[in-house]
Amino acid sequence: MDTFLNREELKSLWGFLAIYISSALILMIIIAILYHSNETNKIHEKRLMEIKTVIMSYEKELMRAEMDKVPYTFHPPKEFFNVALLNKENQPLFSNANIPTFDLNTTRYTVRELSSPINDVAYIVVDEEKSEQEIFKLNLIIVLSILISAIFVGIEGYFLSRFLLRPVHSRIDKLNKFIKDSSHELNTPIAALMMSVSNLKQSSFDDKRVINHISISTKLISQIYNSLSYIAFNDIDEVFEESFDLALLIQESVSYFNEIAATKENTITAQLQTTFIHMDKSRIQKVIHNLLSNAIKYSFPKTTISVKLSEYLLTVTNKGIGISEENKKTIFKRFERRSTTVGGFGIGLDIVNSVCEMYHINVWIESIPNKETTFYLQFPHV
Repeated sequence: MDTFLNREELKSLWGFLAIYISSALILMIIIAILYHSNETNKIHEKRLMEIKTVIMSYEKELMRAEMDKVPYTFHPPKEFFNVALLNKENQPLFSNANIPTFDLNTTRYTVRELSSPINDVAYIVVDEEKSEQEIFKLNLIIVLSILISAIFVGIEGYFLSRFLLRPVHSRIDKLNKFIKDSSHELNTPIAALMMSVSNLKQSSFDDKRVINHISISTKLISQIYNSLSYIAFNDIDEVFEESFDLALLIQESVSYFNEIAATKENTITAQLQTTFIHMDKSRIQKVIHNLLSNAIKYSFPKTTISVKLSEYLLTVTNKGIGISEENKKTIFKRFERRSTTVGGFGIGLDIVNSVCEMYHINVWIESIPNKETTFYLQFPHV
């Protein structure tokens, strides 16, 4: 599978990974909580039994020394516990812990109060710190296990998602190849049509209506070809940036599309202020062409399309079906169309958006449904 993914494929990939990893993490956390609870109970139960055994052994030693009338000899426990034998004032008489005083109210210690002092020993105190250390180790092991599992699940999910995307990617590759081949094949007949229309206009052929229809149809086909060509070859086309007057370029586009607009009895008006920019002229021309083509396509018949350029701000306004707030979020996506009743492939505004992103042109839309729509392009100052 090709290692390069387009924007939609990457979005699907990360979306799948987010759902896959988060669901796996939730399951692992639930299992970890249950396991932690069970193991913690086991640790406490085991430690409680061990502590009881230690306390009983010291109590027996004290009683034996008392019965034998001999001084008590303290032996540190063989286990890992800290033990202290306290008098009534909570002062340590014997201890293997370097603790001067003991707070018997804390949950850290297990305290056995003797019914009556034996060799002045009133309390047998056992330190349970070892249990907390074991629980800390248990927590650390669980966290590391979840982390390692999450990494493993993430890697597994990544390759699984790439595997699932393989047929989609293959189909997209075939579609892109088809678009490139189609664009290449269309170039020659479109160029011939344009030349033929030009020759007809200069000839003695007197049926201007036929010439006009052929000219409009040729321009429409040419516009479709330009859009397909941009999608097919944008990644390999050389970028040639130059300084030019945006107003003159827009005026050329307005003149080009006036003939097409006339088929709906629309008119295009232009108020253009001289504005020099430094960009790829052919790409900016495609932006203007697609905006005008879009405005004509979605405008009501016998209305005016207004184009204004001032202070590096270009606006294209048409009176037509408009764009809903919901559609504004997706209108610039490839193959998205505002209406299924109007022709088109849904690639024009995708081209506009990609060129605007390339040159950091801020683009936004204001629209009143069934009234008018305005596209705004704020060009960066040179």
